[in-house]
Amino acid sequence: MKSKIVFAATSGVLLWASFAPLQLWPAAFLGLGLLFWVLVDLPFAQRFRLTFTAGFTFFSILLHWSSTYVGAVPWLILAMGQSLIFSLLAILPIKRSFNGVLLFGAGFLLLELVRMKLPFGGFGWGRIGFTQVESFGSSYALLGVSGISLMVALCSAICVLKPRFFTLLPIAVILSALISPSSAVSDDGFKIIAVQGGVDQLGFDYNDRAIRILDRHIAATPINTDADLILWPENSVDVDPRTNNLAQTRLETMFNQLDSHLLTGTVEQSTKGPINASNLYNPEGVVVSSYQKQDLAPFGEYIPMRWLAELISPYAKQVRDFVPGTKWSPHQVGNWRFQSFICFEVLDDDHVRAGAEGMDFLVAQTNNATFGDSAQAAQQLQITRARAAEIGKDFAVVSTTGYSAHIDENGRVVQSAQKFEPTALSMTVNKASSESLASNVGSRFWLILTALMLALGLRTRWVFIR
Repeated sequence: MKSKIVFAATSGVLLWASFAPLQLWPAAFLGLGLLFWVLVDLPFAQRFRLTFTAGFTFFSILLHWSSTYVGAVPWLILAMGQSLIFSLLAILPIKRSFNGVLLFGAGFLLLELVRMKLPFGGFGWGRIGFTQVESFGSSYALLGVSGISLMVALCSAICVLKPRFFTLLPIAVILSALISPSSAVSDDGFKIIAVQGGVDQLGFDYNDRAIRILDRHIAATPINTDADLILWPENSVDVDPRTNNLAQTRLETMFNQLDSHLLTGTVEQSTKGPINASNLYNPEGVVVSSYQKQDLAPFGEYIPMRWLAELISPYAKQVRDFVPGTKWSPHQVGNWRFQSFICFEVLDDDHVRAGAEGMDFLVAQTNNATFGDSAQAAQQLQITRARAAEIGKDFAVVSTTGYSAHIDENGRVVQSAQKFEPTALSMTVNKASSESLASNVGSRFWLILTALMLALGLRTRWVFIR
C-alpha cells in the first residue's frame, strides 16, 4: 500500500504538470493512467486514501497561487475541499475490465462537473479538458472542454488495460494537427488595442492607489490610432467616475483626444454594494452599454459564511460583497457584436456558452495583480485558449499585469504581451462564421451521458462501496 501511495502522489504531480507553467499535455494521460492503475481491484477504504492523496497533491500544487498574499490557510482549505470532491471517485468499484474503464471515465467527468457547479457556484479550476489545446485543439469545437476531459480519462484507462493502444495516441495527435484549420487574419477584420497598464505594486492594496491605476492605463493608451476598439482590463477604473470627480476629469481629458470606442473594467457603487462592470464608451465619452458581472468569485467578490471566513482569515473583512448581474448585455461597435467575460467567468461551461451565443468575437477582462508572479495568470490564459477552441471564436484578452493576448478561434495565441510590461497590444480579430457544435451542448448532456455510462459500467451491481 505504501508504494501505491507514492504512485498516487506521482499521479497528482503529473496532472499538475499538464497545466501552466509546464503545460506538458502528455502528463494528463500519464497521470490519469497511473491513477486508474493504482485504484483497480482495491477495497473502498484503500481507493479513498489513494484518490485523496492524488487529489491533494494535484490541487495543493496547482492552486498554490491562491496563497500569494493571504497566507497558507485559505490555500490549504481550498485544496482540501477540491480534493475531497476528487476523492469521491473512490465510491466506484473500479475493476481491471472494460466496465472499470467506463466507471473511471464517467466518474472522473462527473466529479469535474460537480466541482464546476458546487459549492457556492463552483470552482472549475484544474479540469483536464483545459490542457489539450496543443494536442487535440481541433476536437474542442466538437467535444468541448467536458468531452476532452472524458476522452483523456477513457483513453488513459484503456491504455492501462490494453497497453498496445499507447501507440495510437501519437497517431491521433498527428491526425488532429492535420485536420486543424489554419488561422488567417483578414485585412478587413476588427482592429483592437488591448492596454495592459500595470500596477504600481502587486497585491490586494493596489486598490488604495486606484487613480494611479487609471493614470497608468491612460498613459499606455495610444491616442492617434485607427483601432475600432480599445480594451482596458478589469479594475482599470477602480473608482466610480460618476461619483469621483478626479476620475471623471481624467477620462474626459482623454476622450477629448481619443477617436475610438473604449471598453473599461469599472467598479461602480450602488446602494446595495459595489458592481464589477464592463462599460463601453463611445468616442464622445458616453457609456453606450454596460455588462455587470454575473458569476462572482466566492471569497474574492463575496464571502459565503462570512462569520467563519473572518475567523479563518483577517483578509475576509476587507472583501465587500459585490452585487451580481442578472443578464447578459452584449456590446456593439458598428456591426460587430461581442460579449465580455470578467475574470473567473470563463470557468463555467454553461455560462460561457450562454454569453458567447450570437457573438462575432469574445473579450476576457481580468485582473491578475492580486496573484503576483504566480502561475495563476498563465493558467487562466490556458483556460481561455480552451474556451476559444471550444466556442470557435477569437478572444481578445486584456489583463492589468498580464497576460494580455489575442487568441484565435483554434485556441492559438497569435500574439501576447510580456507579463508586468505596460503594453498597447494591437490585434485584428475575425468574425465568427458559425456556432460550433460544442457551443450548443450544455452540462445537462454530459450529466446524462455519464449517468448512462455509470449504469452500463455497474450493470446489475447496486452496491457502490465494496
